[in-house]
Order: sequence, then structure tokens, then C-alpha cells
Amino acid sequence: MSNVLTKQVQNRVSRYFLHLENYLSKPESRCIREMTTGILKSGTVLVNKIATGICDNISLSQTTKRFRNHYNKKNFFQKLFRGHMNSVKGRICHGDYILFDGSDIQKKYAKMMEGLDYVKDGDKASIGLGYWLMDVVHFSKEQEMAPLLNNLYSFDHGAKSENKEVMKAIEEVDAIIDKDVAKIFDRGMDRPICRDFIIAGQGNFNLRLKKTTKLIYKGEEIPVNKISRKVPLFMELTATKVKKNKKHKVVYECGAIKVKYKIKNKEYDLWLVVTKRKNGGYCWLLTRSPKENIVDVIKEAFTAYGFRWKIEEYHRHIKSCYNLEDIQIKTFEGLQGMLAILTIAMSIIYSSLSSLHTKLLLQSGVKTLNKEKMCELRNFIYYKISTIIKVLLANITPRAFLPQTEISRDDGQLSLALNYEL
Repeated sequence: MSNVLTKQVQNRVSRYFLHLENYLSKPESRCIREMTTGILKSGTVLVNKIATGICDNISLSQTTKRFRNHYNKKNFFQKLFRGHMNSVKGRICHGDYILFDGSDIQKKYAKMMEGLDYVKDGDKASIGLGYWLMDVVHFSKEQEMAPLLNNLYSFDHGAKSENKEVMKAIEEVDAIIDKDVAKIFDRGMDRPICRDFIIAGQGNFNLRLKKTTKLIYKGEEIPVNKISRKVPLFMELTATKVKKNKKHKVVYECGAIKVKYKIKNKEYDLWLVVTKRKNGGYCWLLTRSPKENIVDVIKEAFTAYGFRWKIEEYHRHIKSCYNLEDIQIKTFEGLQGMLAILTIAMSIIYSSLSSLHTKLLLQSGVKTLNKEKMCELRNFIYYKISTIIKVLLANITPRAFLPQTEISRDDGQLSLALNYEL
């Protein structure tokens, strides 16, 4: 069964690169395929280990030099991200969610890498040398996730402000993803410049607000923490959080009212959704929703913001399983290029292989389930999937990744062939 699963994994990976090849030259496509395979096999972003993992016939130094020639190209990372988003946009449906969130890479002992800046470590709440990240992740209605963009930026290399980077990421996604999706932003994006840009833009969104943010309610501009006192919390919603494979249910009291927000003499009609954790604090969500019924608006905002916590797991995943913070590339262009390749590898694990996740966990022969309970199949399974993929691809080279032929259904002929997977 493991051999069958390995072939199916190879098939999915090859199909992804068939789409990506439309946006890259042949040498670029070969390089990205090999580096992505090396990352999946080795579980690292160290170039020497990636090169070792692809089992090439030429010397290691020649392989790493060939890789450097590509990922160090000027603006190559933008070409990769745009090609990646164009490749996966067919999986994005109307009504899905796209979440924007900031993160960081800490490089405590690095001195010679370009673009190093003092950044705040989100895990330890301390300041140290590193880089800022802007992450963009797609969530489907079925709660499947796929990374779209991981943009590394530095104020020593062209970045003007974090606000500018947020707006640039929104514009990049809007230029390619032309679906009616809802954007999700944490309260770190609740700054006047970003807030105005989000509200004045097109499409639906959910933005968590700080308590001092002012909205127009009944003709008067009032901070949201004072507006929320007037909002009846008439319904209860339950969120299920999983810690150490144990479910914990958290009950929230919820309500919503219509408010307005003013930008340059133009008023925008929005919803303010208020949630209060029982025996806890408030959360204020400013939302533009296609829903008209107040109950539907509250449920939609509550569900959308619930995805916020999954992206934190994604950050931990790429840092712990793929050692992102061990990255050792001197040039800033190279760092951006490597991060784009890592994003493609993660998208393959999260999205391209999503239909195989259950089979991989149960039938691969790799023991990753601790207690073999159903809850382990519903939690954040990507740590386990990464381990299984490393084992299955251990003896596979990138050139062995050949997609199965598909039976055409567009020629008007009746096909009696059976098309199934083992």
C-alpha cells in the first residue's frame, strides 16, 4: 500500500508543476521542481541538504550553484508567487476566505545576511535581529487551507512601512484572485491607513478592531467599546478548541448592529459584530457581508475569524518541521526566493495532497497517530503529513515525478474506461 500511496503522491506533485510550468522557463521549472522535492524530502531550507536530497549525478557544489543562479535572480520570487497563485486559483471558490497576517523570522546570530532588521519575536515578545513576514493563506468552506504568499520584507531593502506591505499584499492577491472571497484581518491591521484601505476597497472582509477605534453609530462617532454596551448579545455560539488531542468548548455571547465608517466625506455601511466570551473579554469585528439577516451576519463573522488561529499553527509548522529560522542565504533576493519555494512546498502538502491525507495517516505504514482516535484525523494534521511525505519520498528523485494520463471527456465521445485510484 505504501508503494501505491507513493505513486499517488508523485502524481499529485507532478500535476501541480504541470500548471506552474506555464509561468516559468524550462530551466526555472526544473530548478523549482527539484528544490521543492528536496524540501519535502529533507524537511529543511538549508540549500546543501536540499541539493543532497535530490540525488543528482553531478557534484553537490555544481547543484547548489545552479540553484543559486535561479533563486538569486532579481524579482524571481514575485514571478514564483504570481505563478503559484495563478496555478491554485482554480481551487478557490466564491465565498471562501483569505487571511492576511504578519509574522517574523528570528536570526539571533546572523551578521552577514542582507536586510537584517530589529523585529519583535511573536513567540517570546522580545526584540532581536531578523526579518518581517507578510503571510496570505486561503481557507475553503471545508476548512482546508493553502498558503498563497509569504512575503519577506526589510526596511533596508525597499520596504517603506508595514502598512505599505499590507496594502501591497492585498493588491497582489486582488490582481489574481478574481473570486468573491472574504478577507480576514487581525487587529494588528487596525491602523488608520490600513483600515481605510480595506474599507474603501472592493469585496467582503472581517477586521478585528481595537477598543479605541471609532465608528459612527446613530450619527455620532463613538469608540467601539462604548458602542458594544448598547449591543444586545442575544445569541450564543460555541467554538471548539483542541489542546493535546482534547476538545475544549468555549461559549461566546454574540450580537451585531449596523454602523457607518467615514473616509473623505464618504460613509460606508458596515456591520459591527460583538462577541463576548463567558467569564472573559470582548472581541469586536467590523465586517462587510453579503448577508442581510443579522443571525447570518454573526455566524459568518464568527466562522471567518475562527480561521485566524490556524495560521498560527502554520507559522509554527514551517518553523519547527522545516527549520525556517535556520535559513542561511546571504542575499535578500535569495531569501525571498527560498521563501517562495517553501510556500510552494507547503501548498502541495496542504492543498494538492488534501484528498490523500486520510489515506496517508491510516495506510502509509508510517506510525504517526499516537492513540489512533478519530480526533487525530481532524486536528492540525500537517505535522504528521510532513513526516509521512519525508518517508515516502526518501528514495524518489524529482525526475520520477510523472503525472498519470487523464481520460479526456471533452471530445464528445462516450468513454467506457474506468478511472479510479487504488
